Parts: sequence; C-alpha cells; structure tokens
Amino acid sequence: MSSELKETISARDVIEAVAGEGGAARLLGGRAVAACGGERIPDSLRRFSSDIDIIIRKQDRKAVKLAMETLGCLPATEFNLLNGKERMIFYAGETKIDVFIERFRMCHVLDLSARIPLCPFTLPPADLLLTKLQVVKLERKDMMDTAALLLTVPQGVGNPEAIDTAYLGRLLGADWGLWRTSTNTLASVRNEAAALCSSTALGQVLCEAIDMLESAIESAPRSLAWKMRAVLGERTPWYELPEEPEVRADPVRRASASPA
Repeated sequence: MSSELKETISARDVIEAVAGEGGAARLLGGRAVAACGGERIPDSLRRFSSDIDIIIRKQDRKAVKLAMETLGCLPATEFNLLNGKERMIFYAGETKIDVFIERFRMCHVLDLSARIPLCPFTLPPADLLLTKLQVVKLERKDMMDTAALLLTVPQGVGNPEAIDTAYLGRLLGADWGLWRTSTNTLASVRNEAAALCSSTALGQVLCEAIDMLESAIESAPRSLAWKMRAVLGERTPWYELPEEPEVRADPVRRASASPA
C-alpha cells in the first residue's frame, strides 16, 4: 500500500483499479451524467462534481478494498464498519469516493444489482436518470443532471445505452411512491426548463423530451400494489429524507524512520 496519500484521482482510475482486482464497478452521479452526455451537454448544464460515486455487486467488496489500497485511498473505517453491507466511503485527498453496494438508498431504494453489467463504464442512462428522479427535495444540480440526460441521451426501448422508457415504465408502474416522486421531479424540471437551459428554444426541446418520457410512464401497466397505495395518496409518507453522513478518513499513516 502506498505510504503517500494520493491527491488526485479520476473516475476511470477507480473503475479500472476495481477491474484489475477482478471486480466490476460502474459510475453514477454527476460524473456519470457528464460521461454519458459528453460534448453534447449544453454549457448551461455543465457542472463540476467533486465526488466519485460508484456502484458494485456484493461479491466485489473485497476487490474495491484492494483497489483503494492500490490507489493509496484512505477508508472511512468507522462508517464502513457500520454501513459496509450497503455503502462504503474512501478518500483520495479531498475527493470522496462513495461506493454503493447493489442498492442505491436515498429518498427511495433502487435495487440496481442486475443493471451493473449492462454498460462498460457507467450505469445505464435510465438508471442514472432514475437516481435523479427519485430526489424529493431537489437541488439545482439534480435538475441540471436530469435536463442534461434528457437532452443528450435518446429515449428508446430495450437499449441499455438509451433511456429505456419501457424499463422505467415497469419500475414506476410497480411502485406508486417512486412514480409520485419521479413525476413531481419531471414537473419541476419542466417549470425550470428555460432557466436551466438559458434558452427558450432549448427549454422547449427539453419539455418535448419530458412529454415523451411522461407519455411512456403513464401508458405503462400499473400493478395491484401500485393501485392500492395510490388510494392512500400523499396522506401518508412515501419517501425518506436521507441525511448526508458526517464521515472522515483514517489519518494518514506514514512509515516512521528506524531509530539510529
């Protein structure tokens, strides 16, 4: 293990290091949105994400720990001991590496274990979009990422590299709470479309993409559980409000000189 704390690291460094240990990690969060949209993302929707967020399978936890050691990253040991079944955190200098294990738990719980192998570097765009749609108390960054994905990634059916509307329709048609939050988020992004895009014309294009997605969602079949939960509506809570944990990395351990 490196005795020096690595000050800079890229998402690709992390993904490749995990692969080098025999595991599979995929990027999510703001950096994943940027990777999917690339140069197609309008300047008004570009943003810097300081964190690196990845998701892995349960069997790849050991590979991640070995990869972090190889990269010279420091674990948040107390947090990892308490939460290691679902989430781990490491640090490379000021960069936080947030590791989700199969499930993305924020305002809603998304089981993404079967989605990890579908794309080589990031989660599929539909899942990236879903991690943004499930946010109850939207921040501007969430709306920017939602808009960036809808403007730069085509919608389709059965293609993991597109926004798979059939997949999203199935998920939201089975979970009323996730449907309620997701449609609320789309409505909020629609209301801010022109401001987000800094252009009335581009804002209209975004609204058209939202219309297309909403149409697919609303035409999807609804499960019995969805219909039963819909009877209660918003009279009972349908989401959680996550709190960002206060974590810190282990102190840097430097090799001490042998006494003379």
